[in-house]
Amino acid sequence: MILDFREPELSDRKWADELLAGSGFRGCIYTFGNNYVWRKVYNIQICRYKDFYMLRNSDHTDGQPRFFFPAGRGDLHEAIAVLREYCSGLGVPLMMTANKQSTEWLIANYPEVRAEGDRDGFDYIYNSADLAELKGKKYHSKRNHLNRFYENDWSFEPITAANIPDCVSVLDQWLAANSTEPDADKQTEASVVRESLDNFAALGYTGGLLRVSGEPQAFTFGEKSSEDTFVVHAEKALLNYQGAYTAVNCEFAKTIAGQYRYINREEDAGSPGLRKAKLSYHPAFMEEKYFVRFGG
Repeated sequence: MILDFREPELSDRKWADELLAGSGFRGCIYTFGNNYVWRKVYNIQICRYKDFYMLRNSDHTDGQPRFFFPAGRGDLHEAIAVLREYCSGLGVPLMMTANKQSTEWLIANYPEVRAEGDRDGFDYIYNSADLAELKGKKYHSKRNHLNRFYENDWSFEPITAANIPDCVSVLDQWLAANSTEPDADKQTEASVVRESLDNFAALGYTGGLLRVSGEPQAFTFGEKSSEDTFVVHAEKALLNYQGAYTAVNCEFAKTIAGQYRYINREEDAGSPGLRKAKLSYHPAFMEEKYFVRFGG
C-alpha cells in the first residue's frame, strides 16, 4: 500500500485525535495541533495507514525525510514494514524519531537498528500538582515571584473567542519587546502562535488569560496528548509586573490539575536559557527522544 503523505488540514483533526489518543504517547509531537501549526516551518506531513497515524518531516540539512514512531493501534511490525518499503522507494533508509519505550521495542525487534539520544528534543514533564501548588523549598523563589505578582489587582480567565484579541495584543507586545533586531526565529514563533489563536476552537485548544487591572498581561494554551498528560504549546507574558510568567503558569496549572496528572512543557531545543528555566520548575521526568536509523 502506498503511503499518501500530505500537509495536515483542520478537517483531519477528528480522526487524528482518535488515533493519537489511542497511542498513549505523552510527547508534544503526538498532538495534532502541534503538527498543524508547525506544518510549514518543519514541512510536516501526515497520512493514515489503517489505524495508525503516520507522521514525517524533512527539516534536515540533507533533505532526507524523518518519520516518527507510528501512533495508533494495530500490527506495529506491519506499520514499520510499510514505512521501510516507502523509504526503499525513495532510495533512503528509514530514519525515525521515537520515545524511549518505542526505541527499546525497535531495538528488541530489529537488530540492525541504531539509536542515538536527542537531548535537545527531550520534553519536560511535570507533576501538575507541583506547578499548581509550588510547595516546598525547591519552589521558594517561584513563590516569592508569585507573591509579588499577587500584590496587584489581577484576574485569570479561560481563553474564549471574546478574549482572543487580548491574547493577540499580548503577543504583538511580546514580539515588539523581544525583537529589537531582526529575529527570524521569534518572528516564526509569533506567526505560529498567531495561527494557533486564529484557529483556537478548531484545534480544540484550552488556555487561560491573565490580567492586571483589567489589562491583558499573559496567556498560555495547549492540548491533551494522552489521558494523563496535557501539553502546553505556548506561554507569553509581558514584563510589566514581576512574576507574570510564574503566575500564568501556576494559575493555568490549577485549572487542569484535577484532570491531568502531568503537564508537558515541551523541549528546550538546546537553548541554555530555556533549559535553565525549564529545569527550575523541577520536572518529574523527561520524555526522552531518540534518533533511530535502520540498516539500508
